[in-house]
Amino acid sequence: MAFEDQVSSQRKDPYALKPECIIADKVYDSCFQRECEPSVVLPLPEDCKQATYLSTKFKPGVIVDGTLRIKPLKHQKKENFARVSFTLKVPFISRVRNEATGSVQAIAGHLQFEKSMIMYVPDSRDEFTFEIMVETLSEVLEHEIIGKKLILSIGVFIVVKVVGKVQLLVQTLGFCPQPRECDDEALEDVCDEFLKRPLPPFFPPQKKTRP
Repeated sequence: MAFEDQVSSQRKDPYALKPECIIADKVYDSCFQRECEPSVVLPLPEDCKQATYLSTKFKPGVIVDGTLRIKPLKHQKKENFARVSFTLKVPFISRVRNEATGSVQAIAGHLQFEKSMIMYVPDSRDEFTFEIMVETLSEVLEHEIIGKKLILSIGVFIVVKVVGKVQLLVQTLGFCPQPRECDDEALEDVCDEFLKRPLPPFFPPQKKTRP
């Protein structure tokens, strides 16, 4: 459908698709890797003589500042490709229960990997920059406590993306609808709530008799 025809259709039907130019983060290339650390050792807190492992919560992996390197490949068959390398850090917090006191205590730790991969990073003008983005999905595969140490086996899926901010022509339904007005219900105190309650039954119900 030609642009003029789409504009004409839009005038007739407010919910018809129409072309719009937007600015968006475009993914030029992406790939994933796996990492597995079979023995991550964390010391238990000093006052924790006997502990039970509870859980581990992972934070998103990040590229350590100053470690990202993008080196274009000179091989003719790999034109517009580059070697992307960086140090990846995955922080996490493990929780254990101190059996002597019953309290839950947190132990901070992190994983660190040296990453290197070949990715599509096309030539561009000087003012255009690509961003290397990472996403991680981590899980504890096994855990045990030996003496004063918590030992974890951790697996990590790592997704690496080459992202550039571009203009895109897309089909849309137009702007989003106007948002609803926010609720602003005032909190009532316990007496206000009680004073609005209907009168409850004062006596227990009687035994039902047959008609």
